[in-house]
Amino acid sequence: MKVLYNDKYLQIFEDKIKFKAWVLPWGKKEVKIDHIKKISEKKMGTFSGKLRISGTGNFRDWFHYDAERPKKEKAIVLETDFKIYKRLWLTPEKHGQAFSILNKILTKK
Repeated sequence: MKVLYNDKYLQIFEDKIKFKAWVLPWGKKEVKIDHIKKISEKKMGTFSGKLRISGTGNFRDWFHYDAERPKKEKAIVLETDFKIYKRLWLTPEKHGQAFSILNKILTKK
């Protein structure tokens, strides 16, 4: 499968997202596109994810490992059909490019 987007922390394919660092700088994970129900952009603040390097504080939201997240302003939020970690917060290096690619993939579903 061809890589549509690639950066330090994640890769986007037509059928999945591959996290190179899911928790701390290790622990790879793949999420199938079929599990994603909705995509949105969220502005991050001090109490809304900006300071979370990885993990969760509520078992609804999951932040993949990103040591540079405190420098970023926006996140891509994927709502899934998972029982825990229903919302995956992505902070790609090229936010606009990754959001556009994911949006196109999800509208094809």
